Amino acid sequence: MKKVILLTVLFSSFLSMAQIHNASGTIKTKSAIEFTNDDYIGLWYSEGTSHIVIWKDNNNNMQFTEFSSTTVVPLDIVTVNFNKTNLYVKTFCKETNWTAECEYVFLDKTTLLCTVTADGIAPLTYKKIR
Repeated sequence: MKKVILLTVLFSSFLSMAQIHNASGTIKTKSAIEFTNDDYIGLWYSEGTSHIVIWKDNNNNMQFTEFSSTTVVPLDIVTVNFNKTNLYVKTFCKETNWTAECEYVFLDKTTLLCTVTADGIAPLTYKKIR
């Protein structure tokens, strides 16, 4: 519970600094379960890598931000594409000068599998905190 409160406070403190975009990306795979964009909404974590926050803005548009779980520095969001089969995000980390393409697919309503493509391919699993 302390981690959830800490993450909420940290997220609130840097939200104004995060670059958030809603653009198109390349679609590669599909989730095995049915879901809506509202199922994405929440705070998600992957231990030792990053946390993501997904919400709807005042105009009912889906928004996305990602930040390092170790430094709490937000990543620059290059593109985001929410659709009925997956979530595609391209990010850039200034600290490491590293661009990554991430494809999120639901394993169940509280678990996203993220396939990261950059210099190599790495699967990450995100759990929904709330």
